Amino acid sequence: MRKTAKSILDLIEIHFASIILALLFVSVVLQVILRYVFRTPSPEFFEIAGYSFVWIIFLGAPLAQRYRKHMRFDMIYTHLPRKIQLVLDIILDTAFTVALIWIFSPILKEVLFLKFIKTDVLRIPWTYVLICFPIFIILMVIHNITWIWRYITELITGEAIKEEVPPWQ
Repeated sequence: MRKTAKSILDLIEIHFASIILALLFVSVVLQVILRYVFRTPSPEFFEIAGYSFVWIIFLGAPLAQRYRKHMRFDMIYTHLPRKIQLVLDIILDTAFTVALIWIFSPILKEVLFLKFIKTDVLRIPWTYVLICFPIFIILMVIHNITWIWRYITELITGEAIKEEVPPWQ
């Protein structure tokens, strides 16, 4: 089960995000070529770049959370004893997870409602453009619950957490 879950997360957070990143890169390069070489800007590529950028942000954040590589303000945190760090992490991750669960349903309803409204140039339903946000919430909740469980385990057993090595290292 663990391998299957990890494979699904890898598929979404790494492989699918890589395809979206490639799409972003290609659309920006083509925009530059069309605009400055052929002097005919393409609104289609501009729209693709914008939407793929949004998708990259909302798929990259859970990946960073998965490996605990988000930027943190930890000048005081790093000087605290490990048990206090664990308690703080449990409290903050729990609060964030509860907030994400609380906003999930209204956001999903809104995103699904937007299927009737289409984007300006490509005429894609906004649901497809913004479905990345509910996916982001689901992935963040999964990773936060995983980390909360690891922190509680470390707090009880005293054994350090075994972390995965990020794919970019």
